[in-house]
Amino acid sequence: MIDLENCPNQLHQLPSDLANYSRVVICYAQSISKVPLNWLIPLSTAIAANKLKIQKMERGGKNSADFGILFLCGALMHELPQETHFAIVSNDSDLDHAVHLLKSHGRSSERIGNVTTETITVKPALSDSSTPLAIYCAHLITYSKNRPAKADTLRNSIKNKFKHNPAESDKVYNLLLSNGAVKVSDNKVTYSDKKIGELAKH
Repeated sequence: MIDLENCPNQLHQLPSDLANYSRVVICYAQSISKVPLNWLIPLSTAIAANKLKIQKMERGGKNSADFGILFLCGALMHELPQETHFAIVSNDSDLDHAVHLLKSHGRSSERIGNVTTETITVKPALSDSSTPLAIYCAHLITYSKNRPAKADTLRNSIKNKFKHNPAESDKVYNLLLSNGAVKVSDNKVTYSDKKIGELAKH
């Protein structure tokens, strides 16, 4: 769930979000955000596949997008499987109420604050001989502010990254664990930036 009013820069992460999450919902009341033309076909495909939903609130006004997110969270809670993790991207702490309500109904949920200032990420140089593990670690560095928070979404992200070579996805996931780049506890993922940086160079 993306609060576009509050985190307009999150739109730049949309391709990564679509790779990392099974469903992406964008809610806004007024926005002048633009997307590159070469995104149009992939985004149209994602919308047709019910992987992306863009919800514009008919009536603008203070907190209208927040109310939209609350409503859609409730609707999706009844539609999606019990194990679904809800990630709400917003700097608005008022949406913590939505997180607490989801948790009170036995759902996994978190609010992810988005960095408002632009940062420059130095991408590791990859060669043609880079291993799948190095390629995925480079991906984690590039999208360091938007990494999967749950083991399930991490697995899905890896599968999407190597969808043309599915046999590699389980290998990469297991290598991330065995090399200490990620740790999983109760389906929650923590990352070691040091290990990820080292593995991206191989």
